[in-house]
Amino acid sequence: MAIEIVAYAREHLGALQRFNARLAAAGVDMQFPEDPATGFMPGSHCWVAAEDREIRGGYVLRHQTFFIGGEPQPVAHYRLPLSEGLVNREYAHLALRLVRDALAREKYLYTLGMGGWDKPLPEMLKRLKWRMAEVSFYFKAPHPYRFLRQIRALRTSPLQRLACDAAACTGTGWLALWLAGIARRTNGPPPLEVAKSFGDWADVVWNAARVGYGMTAARDAATLDSLYPPGGSRFLRLRTKTGWAVLLDTSMHGHKQFGNLRVGTIADCFAPPEHAPDVVRTAARFLEERGVDLIVSNQLHKSWGDALAAAGFRQAPTNYLLAVSPALAARMGSCLDDQIHVNRGDGDGPIHL
Repeated sequence: MAIEIVAYAREHLGALQRFNARLAAAGVDMQFPEDPATGFMPGSHCWVAAEDREIRGGYVLRHQTFFIGGEPQPVAHYRLPLSEGLVNREYAHLALRLVRDALAREKYLYTLGMGGWDKPLPEMLKRLKWRMAEVSFYFKAPHPYRFLRQIRALRTSPLQRLACDAAACTGTGWLALWLAGIARRTNGPPPLEVAKSFGDWADVVWNAARVGYGMTAARDAATLDSLYPPGGSRFLRLRTKTGWAVLLDTSMHGHKQFGNLRVGTIADCFAPPEHAPDVVRTAARFLEERGVDLIVSNQLHKSWGDALAAAGFRQAPTNYLLAVSPALAARMGSCLDDQIHVNRGDGDGPIHL
């Protein structure tokens, strides 16, 4: 039977569950959400590749508004492209067909994350002439002993585990991290409030700050409340004098990179670029006072990267990538990568932390 790419409907549920089961059996750690009502973000539409009674792949388009040079531009986030080609070479062609189908529906596309340059999706998008950029990863370790004992990303061999344990137990690791600024406490202003939702004050920040960025997703109060719903306790919304930050405080359990660390994340943030240092220092101080072992953030814009570095954060290799379609790249014109405001609050990044 020929493969048709169609809108996902409830009648596809059984076939989608079988598709997810085949991926899981082959060791693929991603799954396609089976309930659009709970599995997708606002503005999302799901498309599946149907072959007779089976689902062979699919993707999600999440429609958003970006601002480029201060002007609104409708775009779509190309999310969760999965195909049977991950486990069956007979369907190796399907990944390319999914991308082309998405471009036929929306030419202004972007995607985020992707797991690193060596993964199939970024390799394919590079061949298709998408514009690519790394969204830098920054970290700080307020509790060096716990950090060195638990950080799996540094403990990948017996020798490395021995070195980390020795550094933790002798205090040399604490000294090295302190001298590098990674373990120093942040001297930042306290937040004005830990808000339960975004209000008119967030619109004031948005209207004043958006012209300072070459490109940014809409971050008005209504959009933010749809991304970080009021009433939930997972997201910590800090209001500062000049902007805001959305934080996570997550106790990890057997995480493939963070082990059992308690990880604080600066997931999203916004302010005029010149006020990024105040927001970062407020967020870092707040998380440190809560007792997290590690603070992380992914940021692309230069002002936010510089603010993190000034607050004692250091860079490590990143697997979080931004790719924009040729049409969106042309619309961006001369906008440089470091003028783009992108972080974990864009795309679906926060759901993994």
